[in-house]
Amino acid sequence: MVATITKCSAQPAEGKLFNGLAPRNLSILIVTAMYPHAGHEGEGAFVMHQVEQLRAFQHQVDVLHFRGYSSKCEYLKAAFEVRRRTRGGRYDVVHAHYGVTGLPALFRCDAPLVVTLHGSDALCGWVEPAVSRLVCRLADGTVVVSKGIADKIPGEVIPCGVDLRSFKPKGRELARERLGLSLEKLYVLFPFNPGRRIKRYDLASGAVNALSKAGVNVELLTVSKVPNSEMPWYYSAANAMILFSDSEASPTSVKEALACNLPVVSTEVGDVKDIVEGIAGVYLCSQNIEALAKGLRMALAPPDGFVFDGRKAMERYDQEAVTEAIVRVYRRAIENRRLSRLSGSRVGPGLGMR
Repeated sequence: MVATITKCSAQPAEGKLFNGLAPRNLSILIVTAMYPHAGHEGEGAFVMHQVEQLRAFQHQVDVLHFRGYSSKCEYLKAAFEVRRRTRGGRYDVVHAHYGVTGLPALFRCDAPLVVTLHGSDALCGWVEPAVSRLVCRLADGTVVVSKGIADKIPGEVIPCGVDLRSFKPKGRELARERLGLSLEKLYVLFPFNPGRRIKRYDLASGAVNALSKAGVNVELLTVSKVPNSEMPWYYSAANAMILFSDSEASPTSVKEALACNLPVVSTEVGDVKDIVEGIAGVYLCSQNIEALAKGLRMALAPPDGFVFDGRKAMERYDQEAVTEAIVRVYRRAIENRRLSRLSGSRVGPGLGMR
């Protein structure tokens, strides 16, 4: 099943010149196997946020969301759908999120292709990284969300952003009343699907259980399949968030938590160390239950008078700036394709053709 969400806009919001000319609004096709939908409301929210910001910048954006998790045949169907939709030069650029998702996007007609690598597609196993390398070699531009990915597959490092207008502190008491949570208990937020082994729910629950056995009135608050618009309430209601994953690239959850002024306890996975740099009250620890429980204990019992502030540091990940950087990648890919036509060389990398 292939589903498309479409919205159109008319005027560019960007005011900077591009090659001496005022930039025009772009027509963009986003190809993704991860996007919020019924039963999977939190899946691919970072893609949705980027789409929303592109539309806010007055670009026309269509989203081709196919449910690759249901069947490998969905990738083949998506390839035909990409081909059909890009005939006739309808789009200025095609943007695929995740390396494997780039496979059907290779079958676009004529338009340049930009691929964003998000982590597991470059860092886990060997099959997905191999596919991602192939797709990126055939694409017109590659974006990676962390330096760790760039070390494996070259690309422009642009971390996922956070919408600071949506992700902001709501007030703990108000948030708990809204969610029906106890006002007395300490809550440790695990904002991931516990069935995804890579997220290490076993360590999260083990660390919280260790504190509980030591007499701390604490509970693990597991949240998944919740609309992303609801997540600021959960971040605001909790006392700390934990991230103990085996692998990450540039975890959006950490940025969202900090934007809501929620302390984070995490292992040094992905670029977490860079994200939390200079923020007092955040604890990085090794990946074992004893160390994680110790980090949680410190986060849950800050010194008297200490006021946690992670929000200011998240201004560098503001969604507007991140999306502007993405648009610059689009424009370079478009310009390079135009110059290749003028020089009489082949149309460009990949399977893009008239």
